Amino acid sequence: MSRQVSLRAVETFVITARALSLTVAARQLGLTTSAVSRRISDLEVELGVDLFQRHNRWIELTAAGARYLASVGDAIDRIHAGADEVRAERGCKVVRLSAVPSFATSWLMPRLAKFRELRPDIDVELETNADLIDFSIGDVHAGLRFGEGGWPGLVCERLLDVEVAPVCAPGLTQPSRKATAEALDRFTILSVVPVLGLWDDWFKAVGLCGYRPRRVKTFDNVQVLYEAAAAGMGLALGGTHLVDPYLASGRLVKAFDAPAVTAKSGWYLVYRPRDRGWPPLRALSDLLFDEAAAEVRIAQLADTR
Repeated sequence: MSRQVSLRAVETFVITARALSLTVAARQLGLTTSAVSRRISDLEVELGVDLFQRHNRWIELTAAGARYLASVGDAIDRIHAGADEVRAERGCKVVRLSAVPSFATSWLMPRLAKFRELRPDIDVELETNADLIDFSIGDVHAGLRFGEGGWPGLVCERLLDVEVAPVCAPGLTQPSRKATAEALDRFTILSVVPVLGLWDDWFKAVGLCGYRPRRVKTFDNVQVLYEAAAAGMGLALGGTHLVDPYLASGRLVKAFDAPAVTAKSGWYLVYRPRDRGWPPLRALSDLLFDEAAAEVRIAQLADTR
């Protein structure tokens, strides 16, 4: 029996062959160019032929590649068209959304409940995962990511700014609440590995540019970070939305009188360009951005009182 080829690899080949550009294909698929090249190479091994001729700055189809594109290109188009038709025919449309667990529980869930009341015809299936979703595989339509935007191949719309300030267990607060190098040296600095740079941003904003902590301990997710801080293990950088429940319960308090700093990173709604105008996703996006704007207005009113 002949070995079956990967449908993902075939789709990658079709997009690359039509664009004659690994870079353009990577942008459309939300992958790196090396990942696109690897998929095509794997497909060539499976088929036993070269599909492209590689040159220094460009690629072109081989004769075999041109024949294969003619054979499978329409099939890939029909697969996408069939999916769109099924979506359109369903009485209840489904939007599959990915988010990290901490943000899903602290901010997103109440908004999804509101969206369900307003749009019972659209079902949002939430997938919580701390890893970045590969939009070229699976069937996730959109994700909520923390960072500075610019993820290749994806539309990135900044949803929420994040203000950060050091927090700790109530028993660790110092008599002097001024943020100085000496005060910071008394603490172990706690951080999440992917966002260590947030501390540097805060140090710079409060006039401690170049400060290097004496002791640092890292964790792989935000919930564990805040639990460690609440247990008295050190000083964590609390970000709005995620740390708010801990502050409200009193398990964490702000360590210094220094004002919170708006981080370069924020929360983004990300999705593939081809889904930009899809009505169910647009409806969900509109509600999330309306909720984010309302949150900003409430904060501004509170500041004026």
